[in-house]
Amino acid sequence: MEDSDAALAEESRRGNAKAFVKLATRWWAPVYRIAWNMSGKTSFAAEVTEQALLAGLRSSEPWPPSGAPFKTFLYRVAIHLALKRGPTAVRLKPWTAHAGSIWQALEQLDRLDRAALVLREIEQLSLEDAGEILGTSPAETRMRAHRALLYLTCLLGQTSGLSMSA
Repeated sequence: MEDSDAALAEESRRGNAKAFVKLATRWWAPVYRIAWNMSGKTSFAAEVTEQALLAGLRSSEPWPPSGAPFKTFLYRVAIHLALKRGPTAVRLKPWTAHAGSIWQALEQLDRLDRAALVLREIEQLSLEDAGEILGTSPAETRMRAHRALLYLTCLLGQTSGLSMSA
């Protein structure tokens, strides 16, 4: 059996459990990380990850759906599930005062801006890949990630008393 994502996904769709386990093992952590960064909740992130991985099996389209690489497909499904069903406010017990401020600031971001920020700054995806996942142009993705960073910088500067001037 070939080890490419597309081959494993196709084998999984045909009922090969070993292929699905191999694919799920390969992609669980990256998809979970995105879902967790979108919600801050472990149970929600695990549920989104599971549903994203199972989405490839349920697709009636020939593999890969819409010609996208498997990574892009999984990230797109995870982001859209998180946006559609995710909590709008995350309530975490901060382990430090600074981390609590960051989470509070992240809660205030527009959800698509937050998704763009997660994909660009945390996952280090290209503008093209992040835009494809979000269903936006690279220019809009850049604008959303930049706006989120500016908002966080300003908000965190205000709450921590830091000066934003040079």
